Amino acid sequence: MSFTMDLARRANAIRLDAVPGEAAYVARRAIADTIGVAIAGSRTCFIASLANVIGADGAQGTASCIGRKGAFSVLHAALINGTAAHALDFDDCSTAMAGHPSAPVVPAVLALAQERKATGRAVIEAYLAGVEVEVRLARAIMPHHYDKGWHPTATLGVFGAAAASARLLGFDDERMATTLAVAVSMAGGLKANFGTPVKPLHVGQAAHNGMLAALTVARGMSANHDAFDHNYGFFNVFNGAGTFSPEKALEDAPLAVLEPGLSVKQHPCCGSAHSAIDAAIALFRRHGPLDPRSIARIETWTHERRLVHTNRPQPCTGLDAKFSVQYLTARALLGGRISLSDFTKDRLKDGETAEMLGLVTSAAHREPDEYLGRVRVTLKDGTVLEEAASTRFGRGPENPMSDAELETKFVDCARNLHGEVAAHSLFASLMGIDHAEDICGLMTATAGQP
Repeated sequence: MSFTMDLARRANAIRLDAVPGEAAYVARRAIADTIGVAIAGSRTCFIASLANVIGADGAQGTASCIGRKGAFSVLHAALINGTAAHALDFDDCSTAMAGHPSAPVVPAVLALAQERKATGRAVIEAYLAGVEVEVRLARAIMPHHYDKGWHPTATLGVFGAAAASARLLGFDDERMATTLAVAVSMAGGLKANFGTPVKPLHVGQAAHNGMLAALTVARGMSANHDAFDHNYGFFNVFNGAGTFSPEKALEDAPLAVLEPGLSVKQHPCCGSAHSAIDAAIALFRRHGPLDPRSIARIETWTHERRLVHTNRPQPCTGLDAKFSVQYLTARALLGGRISLSDFTKDRLKDGETAEMLGLVTSAAHREPDEYLGRVRVTLKDGTVLEEAASTRFGRGPENPMSDAELETKFVDCARNLHGEVAAHSLFASLMGIDHAEDICGLMTATAGQP
């Protein structure tokens, strides 16, 4: 049996009536959270530009674009919604995947489900299958894949979107395997574009391409089932000889959404900076807001794998600032939190922020806990204030967000487009998605007010 067929069988074996109830609960929360951050992300200027470029005017189609009125083709909806879901870098994370599992999968699932008038249970099943494929593949290729410069949310997200789409289309194991093999030639995304709008575009492409793979197979497309382990296949080309272990992807393990689980972001920025942020917030809570004029220097330490793409002492744009551990530490020390407003032009030009930022220097550590972050503030009078935190890209199973906290995050993301009352109502509907007989009305509601 080929690797591709073995992986396909595992994706198709997931059935909602046979998995722990906790898995469906995690899926509902993930879908709601992804839609929430996509609503906020839909307001970014490059989402409108993307829609204009591809001619997605909402004049015809069967799928809704989050934050946009009209009906779109399923492929355009997946592309735009996938990009919006990652636009603010506020979407959930997986430590095993070293990326964001839901953002490529949810837009593909919802677009196809709306077209096919699928039930909420079918949506959850497809979502679980998509995330399972992403994380299983990650076990085979990490950490070398990430260190080499690939963006796993894109390179693995395409397979999650493909598997989830295949499930909604009712594919058997043979066609599921073919879909995954087609998707091998549609994977891509480089870390060189972190801190730019291209990073979220990676995710939109993954959602689009994964669905495209499934739709072409539905019309007779074929592919080489050895596309993963061929000499010129995914493992050898994307990683290289001796840097992958396909057998790890096929080991018996709990569902990926349960172990290692998903981490929900509470800070709208790169997860690699969250430990430094949390250490800085702990200092704020203990000592209150610090006056930059009283500080001699601020030092941060994060793991070398985390610092390599967050070492940006002078960020130029809001997106760039989301990847600057120096900026994020400065803002956390000043305000005790990181919010969406910290990435506006006005905040970036703020004099007090600039003064605090100028005091921050960042270095790498190589300690066994690669999520460990330390912040040390040395005052001009010689007093040293220091805190450490180990945050695994967000609030994971060991420290989960409550439903109330998740709702607060959702409403914060959605209120500007939907209004306070409607945002609360939409969250409640999404948390009950498994009871929906047809998700069309639910998806139409994500468009928000005119």
